[in-house]
Amino acid sequence: MLSSRPTRNEALAWELNDNGEARITIVRQDSWRVRLLSKLFYIPKKRTITLDQVGTEVWHMCNGRTTVSQMIAALSERYRLNRKEAEVSLLSYLKTLAQKRFIGFMVPGARARPAGGGKRRR
Repeated sequence: MLSSRPTRNEALAWELNDNGEARITIVRQDSWRVRLLSKLFYIPKKRTITLDQVGTEVWHMCNGRTTVSQMIAALSERYRLNRKEAEVSLLSYLKTLAQKRFIGFMVPGARARPAGGGKRRR
């Protein structure tokens, strides 16, 4: 995990606001299920999430080049945390970003698996 390289989801639009914080825009999917649910419930066409200063710094480091270990070292030094504090906080934050599909992880030496679990169907 520490040698993986987090990368931002390219389908998400983002920009920096006047305070230098990252603002991520999530556009609603357009499927028949969403259209049906939007007739019953209010579902906005897009949603915006603003990251705080530390979140924005992590967001910038999720560039596909910086490893998780390098991110831990940078945050530990900048905010004067011991390595374990920085590691626990960062891994928790990256897990949240990954669960929301804001980021993915590139793992060295791993090959992309085909859809369907990687098993060949005959």
